[in-house]
Amino acid sequence: MAAVMTSSFTASPSAPTVSSGQVPAGPGAAAALLEAALAAVSGETLSPVSLTLDYGFPLQAGETVTLEAAVERATRTLVFAHGRVLKANGALAATGSAVFRRVEVPGHP
Repeated sequence: MAAVMTSSFTASPSAPTVSSGQVPAGPGAAAALLEAALAAVSGETLSPVSLTLDYGFPLQAGETVTLEAAVERATRTLVFAHGRVLKANGALAATGSAVFRRVEVPGHP
């Protein structure tokens, strides 16, 4: 089953962005959802440098989850983000943090 997501991710250094979706099949479902949420909240012209995940309660395919992601800090060249995946009952399924490198866009300083 493909992930069904609703989202309004925007880069925000203070408040977490929250969305919900359904878990796709496979053991790395929480990782895939969390990596996508961290990348989305961090910005569009970024390249991943590091991703760290910690797992909690296991997820089942099709299960509804809540994703929370926020930018913790941003420098001129790097963006640091963190987030978590929560089961419908509020149990922690995974937490993660990521570092993304800002990609230079041709024609922009």
